[in-house]
Amino acid sequence: MRKQLLRRNTLPEIQEEGLLTPLRRPSSYSGYNLHPPGSRRVRDLEAGPDPPYHQLHSNVEMAAALVDQAMQGRYLPLAVVYHKDYDSAKRAFILYHQLFYARALVYVILMLLPFFEIPAWCNDKLPTPCGDPKKYLLSGLPYIHPYVSLVIETCCAVVLAWSVVLQRYFLGSRFWHNQYSVYKVALLVAMCVSIATSTLGIAEHQSVKMLMYLRILIPIAFSRAIRGCFRMTVLIVHTFMDITVLVVVFVMLSAWLATTLFSESTLEFKDYGTSLLNLFVLLTTANNPSVWATAYRTNRLAFFFFSTYLLVGFFFLMNLAFSVVYSNYKAQMAVEVAKRTTARQGNLRAAFSLLDVRHQEWIDGATMIALFLAIGRYREISDIRARTSHLFLALNKRGDFKIWSDEFEELCNVIAKEVESPPDLVQLRRRMSKSEMQFVTHPVYAYVIWAFTLGSLAAAITQFNVGGNTQDLLLSLEFLFGWVFAMDALLKVCLQGWKSYWRTKLNKFDFVVTALILVLHFISFFYQNGRPWVSYLLLVRGLRVFAILSLITRWRLMAQTLLIVIPATAPILALQFLVCSAFSLLGMHLFGGLVYEGNPALAGTQYLTLEFDAFNYNDYASAMATSFNLCVVNKWYVIMDGYAAATNSRWSRIYFMAFWAIAVVFTLNVVVAFFTEAFTSQMEKAERIRAREMKRNSEEASGPLRRRPGLNPPIRVTKSLSYYDLYEDIVRKT
Repeated sequence: MRKQLLRRNTLPEIQEEGLLTPLRRPSSYSGYNLHPPGSRRVRDLEAGPDPPYHQLHSNVEMAAALVDQAMQGRYLPLAVVYHKDYDSAKRAFILYHQLFYARALVYVILMLLPFFEIPAWCNDKLPTPCGDPKKYLLSGLPYIHPYVSLVIETCCAVVLAWSVVLQRYFLGSRFWHNQYSVYKVALLVAMCVSIATSTLGIAEHQSVKMLMYLRILIPIAFSRAIRGCFRMTVLIVHTFMDITVLVVVFVMLSAWLATTLFSESTLEFKDYGTSLLNLFVLLTTANNPSVWATAYRTNRLAFFFFSTYLLVGFFFLMNLAFSVVYSNYKAQMAVEVAKRTTARQGNLRAAFSLLDVRHQEWIDGATMIALFLAIGRYREISDIRARTSHLFLALNKRGDFKIWSDEFEELCNVIAKEVESPPDLVQLRRRMSKSEMQFVTHPVYAYVIWAFTLGSLAAAITQFNVGGNTQDLLLSLEFLFGWVFAMDALLKVCLQGWKSYWRTKLNKFDFVVTALILVLHFISFFYQNGRPWVSYLLLVRGLRVFAILSLITRWRLMAQTLLIVIPATAPILALQFLVCSAFSLLGMHLFGGLVYEGNPALAGTQYLTLEFDAFNYNDYASAMATSFNLCVVNKWYVIMDGYAAATNSRWSRIYFMAFWAIAVVFTLNVVVAFFTEAFTSQMEKAERIRAREMKRNSEEASGPLRRRPGLNPPIRVTKSLSYYDLYEDIVRKT
């Protein structure tokens, strides 16, 4: 009944001049001069001069900013709204978020800088600071001068300090109420002190060590996404410790039993310490079945002991640890989603309070129209004036032409569903109706282009394996392929239009590579050495054969979903990288320089026999390669035993055991499980969208639609996905 009422009633014509009626501002806002006399306001969409300034107009501007930031997931702090200089505070807030890519670049630079820095154990000068490169196995990457590293770090610190200053300005005194803001300032101060002491030569080596660990904390403190993943991970440590205690007790009891049963017949279990170490490694299956092969050869009944140990320890306890840890991680995701929802609703309630200047608990149509127009200046909304009435009706569920507070809280969802349509949709449909457009979209045309693509790939590969006249013939044929691809791109641009053509990633790839091929064609007329490069470019263009997967609908959905999920899971992948980076830095400081050519302590070890000595901790790049191999857990105990021999201490094994427990069992399992569940949830979501599209297309094909223009919801295809969107989808699914 309500839908019929909304369908029959139309929104009465609302004149925007009605907004010029001066309304008294609530007394709670009297202390904030949000628009000083000399401030410049942004023009409205309407042509002509700005309307006279009034208090409601400023409230509409602030409410639009609150709604826009809530829709983007960047919640405009109320401190900005109530700032004594709202315009400058809002500009500082926007500039702070515009520095997102600059801060991301700083994170990348700080993480890549250790690859090119001189290790702390090296005391010689460049170009061989670590001595004879033939003696010490290093990564081979070039090292930079320490002062170059200090200059780079200083530039990064300036960018981070600028962000902190902006945040301090638009938050005001509330900046110090946030513990993460205090962490940022403390890290910046520590970073500046470390840079200063290194520059002055005071405690140089200790400063380098401290600064390396500070770099790991910088992305955690300054990136909200990585900080959220880190916070959720820390909050489930107690659960991980509970399972860890259970596993440790199980391994210790099993080691005591193995020593009792097999100490006389095998060397692998000759004493309790050896049994404990071997059974711990067996829990990772890295030394299975070699560690119990001798015991099994001596007594076939040993199979029952070791099979029971693996069934209980590996298949049950390890999977139990995985499920318990990840279930608690998802519980923390639900908390993060609740925080986001609360912040979004808080911003919307604040926007409602700004608009409800009469304290009526509802907003009239004129004010809502003004709000929609103000939002249209922030977001890409096509034909906003024609859509305002429909947006109002979509919000007005009671049908009384008043927007109440509970209805206003649905504003973000209504705008997302009713307004955000793909650009140039009407123009694209008009072009699709042309017979010329049907020519380039016909399957036969696509098959011909695919045939040329496969032919060019075959010619480019064959050209490298033949010579003489055959090679010249293939080169000429490659020139022909290049011009065919150029004509294909030109034809599609002319018929589809540039915007429609450039919207597809595959078309972007084809256009760039084809343009480079044509440029090399012209260059080859003057420089014969440029002709072979055409073959390389055709090989690159031949990579588009992987796009043949798009011909199969489910494969296309899988590929599109994967491309969407990978960027959204970047924060948790970055967290795993930071964990490995921390262990690599610690390994450099503990074991740097211990592995070298001719070390007598390594003679006769598996580490040297299997030529694993290239995986060491002599520099950061080698340490990261070693950490990667430890994450794979294949023969990781060989590296552990090698460093136990190099250090002549059994306690060095604690480092490798801690790495396996933290970086593999804890964080890596969470990363893999999160990525898998994110992919499956987004895949199911894409299939539901595809099913709705197929249903709608079948309805359109069955007969003409008798719907009013603008009332047909646009096709919503996810173009990008944030990590919070993934959290919401996973929590909603579970």
